[in-house]
Amino acid sequence: MTEAQGTPDFRGFWQWFADHHAEILEIMAGRRPGRVTDILDDALRSRNLSFVYEVTEGTFGGELTFTPEGDDNVAKVIDHFVAMAPSFDTWVVHSRRQQKPLNAALAFTKAVHGIDLTGLHLNVRNLHGQYHLQFIHRELAAADDDKRFAVAATFLDHALGEALSMSIIGSVDFKAQGDGIDMPLVLNQIIREAEDSLEEDVEQAS
Repeated sequence: MTEAQGTPDFRGFWQWFADHHAEILEIMAGRRPGRVTDILDDALRSRNLSFVYEVTEGTFGGELTFTPEGDDNVAKVIDHFVAMAPSFDTWVVHSRRQQKPLNAALAFTKAVHGIDLTGLHLNVRNLHGQYHLQFIHRELAAADDDKRFAVAATFLDHALGEALSMSIIGSVDFKAQGDGIDMPLVLNQIIREAEDSLEEDVEQAS
């Protein structure tokens, strides 16, 4: 994440990225010295931009993902910013965290926060189209509020995709132990019901 003051220069950043995207890939591949996040932080900060982002290697190159972290107002700004990005043969730019396979979402969450959610159980309530989740996990329940909510948000953004998570996840709370449903079953149910709801909306619109 970068901190910035002054007038944001969206186009200036993308002009810079167009000139340096190949160099960044070489750093990520270990063929050139440097730290990618330091380079991107400097480029954003010098153009008065303050966004949370993730940069990873994808199948055909790099993936640069900007995240609003659940803030609808920031999401609108990021959408406008990413819409200005040029096309790249070896880069994909996202305005939300993308859904990952469950194992990858678990691994990413553990790498970032140091908490393994494998074996997590959930309780779920669906009220007015919002899913309210209870995480049943001893280590997570013992953490402070900032930590556990950050872990839950990271996991849900990657397991469901950030756009879906922002639109349908309501409250989240935590419990050290108790009965619950295997986490993969709950996530599959949420995704399936969200897809069914989208299909119904499309049919009604047509």
